[in-house]
Amino acid sequence: MHSALSHSYTSPQTFVRASLFDLMAYLTLLVSFVILVVSAFPPCYVHGLSCMETERIALLSIKAGINHSDDQSLFSSWTGHDCCKWQGVSCNHESRHVIKLISRQHPSNDISDYYDLPPSKLNSSLIQLHHLKHLDLSMNNFDDSPIPDFIGSFSNLEYLNLSNAGFSGAIPHTFGNLSFLRYLDLSSNYNLQPNDLHWLSGMTSLHHLDLSGGTFPTCMVGFMSINKSFGNLGSLEKLDLSWNKFIGGIPESLSNLTNLEYFDLSHNKIGKLPKSIGRMQKLVYFDLAYNNIGKLPNSIGRLQNLEIFDVSRNQVQGLMPASIRDLRNMQYLDLSQNMISGPIPESFGNLTLLQYLYLSENAISGMLPESFGNLSQLLWLTMQANGINGTLPKGMGKLCKLQTLDLTGNMISGGTDDFVDGLSKCRENKYGSASEKNIGKLSKLFELNLSSNSLMGVLTESHFANLVNLKYLDLSYNSLQLNVSENWKPPFECLHIRMCSIKVGSVFPTWLKTQTYLSDLCLSDAGISGNIPAWFGYLSPSYSYFLNLSNNNLEGRLPTSLKNYTFYSIDLSSNRFEGPLPELDPSPLLVIYLNNNSFSGSIPSYFTNATYIQVLSVSDNHISGNIPSFFCNLTSLELLDISNNDMSGRLPNCWNPTSALEIINLSDNNFIGKIPAGPVSLTNLRSLHLRNNSWPKSWSLLTLVTTNSQGIIPEQLSKLSSLQILDLAHNNLSGCIPHSFGDFKAMVVTNHTQWWSLFSILSVAEPLFPPGSDGGHNSFAYSESLLISAKGLQMEYSKVLSLVTSIDLSNNKLSCELPEELTKLHGLHFLNLAYNHFDGKISENISEMKQLESLDLSWNNLIGTIPSSISTLNFLAHLNLSHNNLSGKIPSGSQLQTFDSSAYNWNHNLCGSPLQDCANETHYSQGANEEEGKGEWLEMLWLYVGLAMGFITGFWVIIGTIIIKQTIRIAYFRSIDKAYDFLYVKMVMYSRRFKSTFSKRN
Repeated sequence: MHSALSHSYTSPQTFVRASLFDLMAYLTLLVSFVILVVSAFPPCYVHGLSCMETERIALLSIKAGINHSDDQSLFSSWTGHDCCKWQGVSCNHESRHVIKLISRQHPSNDISDYYDLPPSKLNSSLIQLHHLKHLDLSMNNFDDSPIPDFIGSFSNLEYLNLSNAGFSGAIPHTFGNLSFLRYLDLSSNYNLQPNDLHWLSGMTSLHHLDLSGGTFPTCMVGFMSINKSFGNLGSLEKLDLSWNKFIGGIPESLSNLTNLEYFDLSHNKIGKLPKSIGRMQKLVYFDLAYNNIGKLPNSIGRLQNLEIFDVSRNQVQGLMPASIRDLRNMQYLDLSQNMISGPIPESFGNLTLLQYLYLSENAISGMLPESFGNLSQLLWLTMQANGINGTLPKGMGKLCKLQTLDLTGNMISGGTDDFVDGLSKCRENKYGSASEKNIGKLSKLFELNLSSNSLMGVLTESHFANLVNLKYLDLSYNSLQLNVSENWKPPFECLHIRMCSIKVGSVFPTWLKTQTYLSDLCLSDAGISGNIPAWFGYLSPSYSYFLNLSNNNLEGRLPTSLKNYTFYSIDLSSNRFEGPLPELDPSPLLVIYLNNNSFSGSIPSYFTNATYIQVLSVSDNHISGNIPSFFCNLTSLELLDISNNDMSGRLPNCWNPTSALEIINLSDNNFIGKIPAGPVSLTNLRSLHLRNNSWPKSWSLLTLVTTNSQGIIPEQLSKLSSLQILDLAHNNLSGCIPHSFGDFKAMVVTNHTQWWSLFSILSVAEPLFPPGSDGGHNSFAYSESLLISAKGLQMEYSKVLSLVTSIDLSNNKLSCELPEELTKLHGLHFLNLAYNHFDGKISENISEMKQLESLDLSWNNLIGTIPSSISTLNFLAHLNLSHNNLSGKIPSGSQLQTFDSSAYNWNHNLCGSPLQDCANETHYSQGANEEEGKGEWLEMLWLYVGLAMGFITGFWVIIGTIIIKQTIRIAYFRSIDKAYDFLYVKMVMYSRRFKSTFSKRN
């Protein structure tokens, strides 16, 4: 038993060893199980193990420095310990290091620039993210802080986007260490100073480089200065240097970027392309718009893969570059706004893949080539503002995919048959007939613009058949006539119909009832008469509207339904409308022309809410009442014309100094009282017409002719700093010319390069016009003309008003000496002070008025000699100093002797050419003037003597004959008796007849 017990006994050491062995076995099984389980799950689960704590803290520090925009979605997920799950953050699956960070904000659509974002600060904790491969800090506002140098230490970085982030200063040279970088975008950082780009040479792996949008803002940078920086970028595929200030030519070495597919140099000042540009044979996209290229090298034709080529606004001159014919893969070509001349070559037909062709605003001439028919893929063709003539080639009828055709402003001629022949070859299906002649075969046409050409003939319904996709139609300013039935229903529903100066019929066209989406209609000078039908006010009231029905024979009252429209511009001028001014929705109004009608009543009060109105013209009507004071609050108003009406009362004295008013025309009314001081505060005012009213008038472009007013010229007038033309002629103004007249700023300068905004008064409204329209300038342009008394003639100025400076104070009762300050007006062209009572001498400083073309000081009391300096006025073409008290010798030299003697006559003691020589006459000019005066007096004397002698002779020839000849005397008195008897008998007969008729009626 003991032995049995001894055999069954196990020592403690042995038990422990056995237990340890079992434990190790269990642990091994457990670890194996864990590995098996972990390996069975997808890699994303590993993220759940969290990221590096130091990198998580760094990310939170970065978040704290960035001010969020209104959109909080970017950082809303940055909570918890696992930063690898945060939006914009990615980690390496194995090492759990952050390798991707996108902190780009996604602001709302109304924020387009980093300046619109709240300022942020880039925390230096970013340096903790050593393993970054992808870094995007774009669309933030780092408030002009410099780009941190440590970004160049991210040696693994492959993607770096710092665009639109508000960085400034120099680009760190440490960027040259980023040898693995494939994508770099530094665009739209307007205060960067990348004067040295040598760091680029280290980025040998770079495929995408964007330095556009003002990356080079502070100075003109020549390409030669950055030439070597691009030498090692042989892998580059996309290069964007647009919107900078690069000048000079592109260096030859840049052509070594033979892998480049996308190259954008637009909006710089580049002057020349090298011939070696043809080596970039992989180019697909090439944008040179808005430069000064001047000429395209023939090597352009070697860019066989080019699909998009933009050379617009480059001053390209001469004939169409012949090498373009070789770009057979071209799909988009823009050569617009250059100076290309001559015809389009037939070889243009080689571009059979072309879809978009822009040739507008050049000097292209001749007929369109027949080969245009080969461009069967063409969708968009614009060639407006050229000199293309002749008829459309028949080959154009094959452009069956055409969506936009714009040939505005050319000289295309021919009848409608010629036009239709050119656009009628498309078949609707394989069974269609090509013999049907109508534009409608171009069924995909979206815009058709043929305005301002020389087309003529009659358009019928068949010409528009199947144009089901047409939205924009402009046939204006051709010799065309529309002849359609009263029940015609067009196949299209247009947004934009312009038939200005096209005869559409004698009555308002009923086919417009079908155009329920219309927002722009021009039927000016269309031969329409009668009333505007009531249904017109219910067509498309939900759309913003541009309406032009001017220069027709429309009459009657306007339909009240017009108030349903949201008019931006409305022109009903030069018709025969009557009744009160129409009730319109004032809130969107920009332009309203109702002039030259028969409207009556007062100006409606709803204009109080027309806060955006720029033009209001109701002249030449029968408007009565006062000027409402609410006009003073319309600060956007640039033109107010209520001339030639029956308005009365006093002018409001409430004009706002911030007003945009440039033209005020209140002439030919019945206003009374004094001119208020308010208009002096209108700093933009260039034209103020107050002619033919009942107050003392004196103001800007101030056409105050024949007002017969009295008063003095106010000194405050000179505060009108934009004043260029001052006309106070034919008034009864007295007193002196204010010394402040030398302060007219617009007359002091000698160059007037800025055109008055009144000639582009709809510039603000242009974006409101639909694509394909001309911005409404042909419909709503305000044309002002001005009569100026100069050079002895009445001269009319219109579109050159911006170049005219003039002062006319003639035919008044002004006196005193001419102020010396007048000679400060160095930019003055015309000065007329005739028919006044000025005395004193002509200033020697008149020579400072170098721009003077006309000077009239006649019929005054000026004394002294003619200053010799007047001979230095080289532009002087008209001079009149007659009827003064000038003396001495007329200065010799220049053109003073070329003027007629009438320019100097009736001056005592004035001599010299062209008057009599001072050396030969004791009383020189006086004798000449007296001799001329005697000659004129003798002519008048002989006139009256001749009249008297003629009367006496005629009288006595008749009377003497009657007295001397008895037979004649008897015959004369017998004829008088017969005439008396005849008249007496007639009167008795008519009297009895009248009495008989009267008694029968009773």
